[in-house]
Amino acid sequence: MHSVPPEFQLNNDGLTLLWSSQQAVTYPWFWLRDHGEDQDSLDAATLQRKVDTFAVPHDIKANAVQWHGEILQLQWSDGSTSHISLQRLKQIAGLAPESEALPDADRRYYWLADNLPDPYPSFAYTELIASEMAVWQWLSAIVRYGFAVVTDVPSSEAATQTLAERIAPAQQTIFGIYWPLSAELKDHGDTAYSTQFLAPHTDGTYYHDAAGLQMFNCLEFDGKGGESVVVDGFAIAEHMRLKTPDLYQILTEISVPGHYLEPGVHLYAERPVFRLDRHGQLAQISFNNYDRAPFLLAAERMQAFYKAYAEFNRHAINQANWLKIPLRPGMALIFDNWRCLHGRMGYVGKRFFYGCYHGHADFESRLRVLAQTHAGAALGAVMSGYR
Repeated sequence: MHSVPPEFQLNNDGLTLLWSSQQAVTYPWFWLRDHGEDQDSLDAATLQRKVDTFAVPHDIKANAVQWHGEILQLQWSDGSTSHISLQRLKQIAGLAPESEALPDADRRYYWLADNLPDPYPSFAYTELIASEMAVWQWLSAIVRYGFAVVTDVPSSEAATQTLAERIAPAQQTIFGIYWPLSAELKDHGDTAYSTQFLAPHTDGTYYHDAAGLQMFNCLEFDGKGGESVVVDGFAIAEHMRLKTPDLYQILTEISVPGHYLEPGVHLYAERPVFRLDRHGQLAQISFNNYDRAPFLLAAERMQAFYKAYAEFNRHAINQANWLKIPLRPGMALIFDNWRCLHGRMGYVGKRFFYGCYHGHADFESRLRVLAQTHAGAALGAVMSGYR
């Protein structure tokens, strides 16, 4: 079914489209010339821009505009012609999802004490290995809830890698591409390599490209305690935005440095606890008090930071907001490290995990590609059984 192109008006500033919603959007002339989708403006094979943005006259205007179906053709004052699609114009106006938008992001389920996911999303290893549709459902659930559990996973390093590769190649860090995690290992001076309680946090605050996904596969457990803790950081942020907007604002503004130090390694990066995208929407949580590096602000600003930081932590350490997942052999946990905080209850005995990270860009790419063929059929299935 084709969309009906809107009426338009030419003015000095640009082209105004009058959408059926009664919303009028003006697209600047220069922007329209810079975003042509014709063969002289956009490479059809690579989808890379061919327009020489810096050669376009700053005062360029269209002499004539005409709809050809769902394609808008523009004749320019410099004698050139270009066209742009109705779909692109709708996307830019916010009337259609952008092609780069994360599938299902608008259906995220934020959870705190009063609405913890029950049951939480769970998928069978054999299905994920065999079916692209199942992988789409799995990754969609991670977008929706921030995490998912995989069951019946073979307790081996090879199976961990096979499962991870169903998403994308794992991300290289100082810990390797795939890494073991156990208190019996002394390869790195990190609190994770201990038996003590770990408060909820995000990983990689000292990396500019902090891990997007984190996966643990339980290979061995013989002891007591050690439950994995997952907390919805986006839900905490949204709660603060509504209840304490001044504190929320502070955490979007102040960059917090993180560092990781060991012999031969000195990593450092900084960003706000709440990183927003260009639309002002929450894109990433970065919160790790273990790895916070020293920094100093003016006294009033420093006090405001500590107050806002403590408010976030108050919700993060509230056990009513926690999901405690006792991972045992045959179970793997994967979560969005840009959204969920994770921790661990203290334990005694032996607990051996094998895991990896994925870059968020690779995770998102896999989702977008799967969405092109599986979104319609999978939407109902991935939502069934969950709120």
